[in-house]
Amino acid sequence: MFAALRDNRIELVRATSQELTIRINDVSLSDEGLYTCSLFTMPVKTTKAYLTVLGVPRRPEITGFTRPALEGELVTLTCTTWGSKPAANIRWFRNDQEVQGTTLFK
Repeated sequence: MFAALRDNRIELVRATSQELTIRINDVSLSDEGLYTCSLFTMPVKTTKAYLTVLGVPRRPEITGFTRPALEGELVTLTCTTWGSKPAANIRWFRNDQEVQGTTLFK
């Protein structure tokens, strides 16, 4: 029915006959999910709560150039960030002016 979750980051911080408290240290995106508290009586009574974890995006990185560009050639620059939840809103700027154009998401 229920499996025990063994994770050293989760600790039991309070246990009485009326209250059971856990603490999750160093929360990560993988901790998101449905948590259930069960009272083992007849019948078993449960309540559930969904934990949503927001991801802090990492500093963006720009790749695609290894040398100065020659006039007339094609240059592709890629701006990448990780760990954002909800999805990051990434924009390009050139000399403090937003670059307008076609957007391609992969």
